[in-house]
Amino acid sequence: MLARCLEKLGVAAEIIVTDDSRDTATREMVGKTFPHARWTRGPQRGPAANRNHGARVATGDWLAFVDDDCEPDAHWLGAIAKTMNDADVIEGKTICPNKRDTPFEEHVENLTGGVLWSCNFAIRRTAFEHLGGFDEDFPEPGGEDMEFAWRVKRAGYRVVFTPEALVIHPARRLAWPNFWRRTTWQLRWGVLYRIKTGDRTPIVAGCCSELLRTTVHLATRFDRSCWRAQFFRQAWKWFTFPLVLPYLAICGARFRKQLKNRLPS
Repeated sequence: MLARCLEKLGVAAEIIVTDDSRDTATREMVGKTFPHARWTRGPQRGPAANRNHGARVATGDWLAFVDDDCEPDAHWLGAIAKTMNDADVIEGKTICPNKRDTPFEEHVENLTGGVLWSCNFAIRRTAFEHLGGFDEDFPEPGGEDMEFAWRVKRAGYRVVFTPEALVIHPARRLAWPNFWRRTTWQLRWGVLYRIKTGDRTPIVAGCCSELLRTTVHLATRFDRSCWRAQFFRQAWKWFTFPLVLPYLAICGARFRKQLKNRLPS
């Protein structure tokens, strides 16, 4: 997947592959097939820390992010370059053309903007550094880009949606263990996101409100192309809610305690 991504990028001025894997396969492939790209060992503390590491290695005035399992359009960087004078942050269009109506696939799409997924956006280096990069308290994918987008909006930076900056994000197949993890235990990062963004609602009340909100949203604005998957996942949320809720409440208390202990006395 990384090889396909790098092929699509061509010979851009600066391509950095920050590698969080624990073997040498990626380094060897990049060195042999894409010598114009710069390989660097990632910190192995999750995607937020890995992206921050890549940004520190980069030398340009702008930083453009794309994930290794994505395929940027041939004109992706050109579309970003055309928008640079009018923006501080450029949000590209992300599509998933091969999605199927099954709950055992994960689809990442940004068709109209307002999402700022980390697999397809660019930002001025000065803005990125002013914001402090991605929050490394998120050691797994699951909220670090939403939290970053919240800080971008809060800081008042100019965000421009550029649909010509197109990235294809293939569907990710989820085996049953992955589906269980994504739809239950990984929800704790949503709890951390709410805490980070200043939501003082008690965790139990917040989770109940979110479940009701998403249920209403499903009934009024669901995607007809994937309605079976959406209804299955929402029913699954209701089914697992009594089991997951105590876990999320414990996680919320731990997150608040950890963040409180960091404050200067």
